[in-house]
Amino acid sequence: MGILKATLLGLTAGFSGTFTGGLIVLCRFSDSLAKQSWLLGFSGGVMVAVVLFDLWPEAWYFGGMGPTLLGTGIGALLVQYFDKVLALVPWYRGRRFSKPAKIGILLGLGIGIHNFPEGVALGTTFIAAPELKKWLGLALIMALHNIPEGIVVTSAFKLAKVKSCKIFLALMMTELPMAFGGTVGAVLGRLSPWMVSLSLGFAGGAMIFLVAKELLPMAKQLAGAFWVGAGLIIGLLSGIMLIKAL
Repeated sequence: MGILKATLLGLTAGFSGTFTGGLIVLCRFSDSLAKQSWLLGFSGGVMVAVVLFDLWPEAWYFGGMGPTLLGTGIGALLVQYFDKVLALVPWYRGRRFSKPAKIGILLGLGIGIHNFPEGVALGTTFIAAPELKKWLGLALIMALHNIPEGIVVTSAFKLAKVKSCKIFLALMMTELPMAFGGTVGAVLGRLSPWMVSLSLGFAGGAMIFLVAKELLPMAKQLAGAFWVGAGLIIGLLSGIMLIKAL
């Protein structure tokens, strides 16, 4: 029963945050190219803040320079050779995805991978201290942490004209690793620091490279440098404030 509760806790904590972020975008999305450019810039700024002030420092703390740089390099290579990598997956062959859809898939993949160690931490905490006050704070922090992730993924898929029901299904899939991590944490305990560092470095490398290579150039094409620049700065500051508040 404890293992099932840890799994459900991981899924609930993760999806509640991404769902909230996705809902914000769906309620505020506009057909205006300037607003779309601003939103993509904002999303990019939030992701840069998350990587620079959360993922990479945490990866360095757990494993040091080696696994952090290794994970970052692997993540960047995945973005660079995205089409060739996914061509190995049966369901992807023969399909054509727009650039925003590819960005959404890559962001979801990176977020899902870094959600796994978060789920492990939550599951471990829940089993070690099942009292409500012990693990509720950690679960709330993780839910808040996932709000900007939901904003970024939903923004990309919305630009790709993906239906809302499919967007929320995709958001749910990005949180499944967190649920699985909750199970692993409940059964096996903590992951090795090296593996945590590698996974966080991977997510950071994939996201930062994706923002620089795909997201910001696409936003600039929509309405010029001003709107994407304004969104980027506000997103960066908002991301830093949220991270510091947590």
